[in-house]
Amino acid sequence: MAKRYVLTKPQRAAAVLVAMGKGRASQLLKFFKSEELRVMIDAAHTLKNIPQPDLEELVKEFESEFTIGAGLMDSAESMEKILSEALTDEEMYAITGMNADPGPAEPALSVWEMLPKVDIDELNAFFSNESPQLCAVVLSRLDSRTAAKLIENLEPGLRKATVARLISSKPVPENVIQSVEKRLDEAFKLTDTSSGSGEGVTRLAEILNEMKKDVSDDLLEQLTPVVGEKKVEGVKSRLFRFEDLPNISKEARTLLCDGLSTEVLTLALREADEDLKETVLSSISQRTRRMIESELSAGKARQTDIEQARKSIAALALRMAAEGRIELQTAA
Repeated sequence: MAKRYVLTKPQRAAAVLVAMGKGRASQLLKFFKSEELRVMIDAAHTLKNIPQPDLEELVKEFESEFTIGAGLMDSAESMEKILSEALTDEEMYAITGMNADPGPAEPALSVWEMLPKVDIDELNAFFSNESPQLCAVVLSRLDSRTAAKLIENLEPGLRKATVARLISSKPVPENVIQSVEKRLDEAFKLTDTSSGSGEGVTRLAEILNEMKKDVSDDLLEQLTPVVGEKKVEGVKSRLFRFEDLPNISKEARTLLCDGLSTEVLTLALREADEDLKETVLSSISQRTRRMIESELSAGKARQTDIEQARKSIAALALRMAAEGRIELQTAA
């Protein structure tokens, strides 16, 4: 007789959930506590192929009826798929520490996309010392509004020569375009990572968002004389925490709260100061507010669960901002 595949209780539970399929399993997941789900996720990662007889025996032990095909494979991946469909994004983040869908990486802006952001007076000063040929190449690749502002402010002689070049221009060789891009980049530091852009800055911001606010603020203050104020400001622009919710508009808070479950909101508001509570509660419906206030008046929660709920809300806000759905600038 073949040796039985020995499983721990969490492994057995994970195996049966995966075997049930997404539809039926998702109906059961809502009855598990966060800690139980974490344990099952870890257990799913340790599962290997389960022989068909053993899987059938597991199903019988759970007193359920299934139609089972081949043995169970890729249990961890299947468990994560079930979770991602059964739970909201912030619940998935709270349980696993991972976003259900991290989304595509933000593409880097080109020199031509960044140039219109340069102060118009700086651009005019730059053009005044350049040849009509270079000016014409730049103007041909800028949006009409920015190009019009520049032409209006050019010295009359340079304006005439530049426009004449623009009218009679032919396709510009790629090597010339690259040379002009390099010249502009050197002049205005458009892709200079010292201004607070780049993978390192983004990664540091992600780490700091997971740290306690007082610790991260103190660290940034210490970094300023070391790496420079511009790079530190670049990091700060990517930071957002639950405590920063009063700094965004009510419309943005409402959109954010619409994507949150009452359980996560309730957890995050526990032990929060009264002003912050009122700011958040004023951004949701009266019915939901009454439910949360009732929950807050009874019972307590672990500090780790409260912190995780707050981090999941901040992570959702950053993701929505990256998608252009809300803005995280300070409210007027």
